Amino acid sequence: MRPSLKLCFAIVLGCSPFFVNAQNSQLFSPFDCRKYGETAPPEEVQPAKVSLPDSAVLAIIYSVSSIEPEPLIVVDTLDGWKEWSYVENYSFGKDRGGMPMITDLNALHPFFRDRIIELIENCKEKGIELAIVETYRTHAKQHEYKTMGKKYTSSGAGRSKHQYGLAIDVVPIMDSIAVWDNAALWRKIGVAGEKLGLRWGGRWRKPYDPGHFEWTSGQGTHNLVAGSFPNVPHGTKHYPCLDEDIRLLKRYWSEWETSQSSLTRK
Repeated sequence: MRPSLKLCFAIVLGCSPFFVNAQNSQLFSPFDCRKYGETAPPEEVQPAKVSLPDSAVLAIIYSVSSIEPEPLIVVDTLDGWKEWSYVENYSFGKDRGGMPMITDLNALHPFFRDRIIELIENCKEKGIELAIVETYRTHAKQHEYKTMGKKYTSSGAGRSKHQYGLAIDVVPIMDSIAVWDNAALWRKIGVAGEKLGLRWGGRWRKPYDPGHFEWTSGQGTHNLVAGSFPNVPHGTKHYPCLDEDIRLLKRYWSEWETSQSSLTRK
C-alpha cells in the first residue's frame, strides 16, 4: 500500500471513535416527552364509601321511625278562664267572704307566676308546704273585702295588686291544717320570698299580712290603673310572647269580672 493511502487510512481510523461516540451520545441520551405531550387532567379523588352492616342500617331506620311527633299544644283562648281553679269560703279556716277565691297560678302575670313557683319549691325543700289561698282577685271580690272591714283590706276595687295578677296570698299547711299564727314560720317564708325580689306583707304594720306577696318592680298602683305593667327583666329573652300573654290574661280577667259581678246582683 502506498504511503499516502496508509496515512489517510490511519487518520480515518483515528477519528472513527469520535464519530461513534457522538452518534451514541445523540441516540441514547434521555428524551423528555412531557413537553411534547398533552397535559394529563388532575386525578379525581373519590370520597370514601363507608358501608354499614345491615343490622346497623335497620337499627337506624327503626329508631327514626319510632320517634313520635310532639303533640300540638292547643290553647283555649275563649273559655280557658273557666278552667282556673278556685275555692269557696272557709277553705283555709278563715272567713274570706261569700264569693269564690281564684287560686290558679295561671291567673298571674307570667314573670310573677314563675317567682311564686320558685317560692313554693324553695319552701318545699325546707319542709314547708304552701297552699295557695288567692291569686287574681276581681274588682267585685276586692269590694267585698273592703266592706268586711280594715282587717281585710283598706284598698278599694282596682287599687290592689291582686287585680293585676301581681299579688298572691298563701298559707303554710301542717298536718292538713292551715297555720296562720306561727310568726317564726312566717318569717322563714317571708325571707324566702324577699330573696326572689318579692315584696312581703309581713313587713307591713297596717294591715299585717304575712301571707301576702307581690311584685311591681317599684311601679305604683296609679301606673297599674293607667294600664302600665312593670318591666320584666330580660323580658324579650325569657318571655318572647309576654304582650300576647298579657292580652289573653286581660280577656280572662274580664270574664271573671263579669261572672263575679253577677253574684253581687243576686
